[in-house]
Amino acid sequence: MTLSSEQASQALREVEAVSHRSGQLYRYQRFAPMLVLWGVVWLIGFGLTNFFPARVSWIWMTLDVIGVGGCIFLGCRGKHAATNGSAWRWLASIVVILAFYIVVLNIFQPVTGQQSAALIALIVALFYVLSGVWVGARLTITGAAMAALTLVGYYLFPAYFFLWMAALGGGSLMLAGLWLRTA
Repeated sequence: MTLSSEQASQALREVEAVSHRSGQLYRYQRFAPMLVLWGVVWLIGFGLTNFFPARVSWIWMTLDVIGVGGCIFLGCRGKHAATNGSAWRWLASIVVILAFYIVVLNIFQPVTGQQSAALIALIVALFYVLSGVWVGARLTITGAAMAALTLVGYYLFPAYFFLWMAALGGGSLMLAGLWLRTA
């Protein structure tokens, strides 16, 4: 049986669509455990920040080292980690966002811990939204939800902001990680 040029074109489009979806699912699977990890970090970090505000620097330095180390470990798992040419782009993106955060903190100098925490949460949300533009809509939705929850907590529940971020910020990251796994 011979294929017409239209049938061949349609078959190639279908193969391309399957290839795109397969790549997206693979990237979701790679992101999922990192979201769960950072959800746990946020749950513990914001919870401890609420109860031990004098120790906030030590709390977050320790948890950030654990989170970054965990992400490096998770990112290096699997065969594609060593050959993936985009790994340096993700790392560079994170370094640029961190540098941006430090510069913004120095220029605007937030007065309260809630302001600083809201700023970093919004920057992280922006990272997920932009990642979603490249990887898939579920990350964009995750980032948008995180930004919305951060703003709701900051403006409507300022006295409970850190607990809000522990439960809803950390919880939403963990749920998003589970959601990516089911894609």
